[in-house]
Amino acid sequence: MPVLVMCQDAHNAAELRDRYQKAHNEYIDTVLALVCVTGAMCQSPQAIEDNTQEGTCFIFDTDDLAVARKLMKYDPFAQAGVYSEVAFVKFNPSAGYWITGVPGVQPQPS
Repeated sequence: MPVLVMCQDAHNAAELRDRYQKAHNEYIDTVLALVCVTGAMCQSPQAIEDNTQEGTCFIFDTDDLAVARKLMKYDPFAQAGVYSEVAFVKFNPSAGYWITGVPGVQPQPS
């Protein structure tokens, strides 16, 4: 069961993100085998309209929360205080092309 991590930006995240972007990218490259997907989040209506980042989402290929926590602990963004809140959620993917490998095809019951 993968772990979804939702990181809410701190008030000064943009400045910190600029300063630590290179270190963050280099770190992500070292753990990429465990990263299903990651990317910026726009949550509030205004951020969605303006396409302004308010946080980051990760989906890690692990069913161990301790592994996901460790991955985040060593992320330079987390260490620098880019995120004010970090939430960890285990979830059970059950449909979609991540499951079937083919867009538009649902898994067949076994």
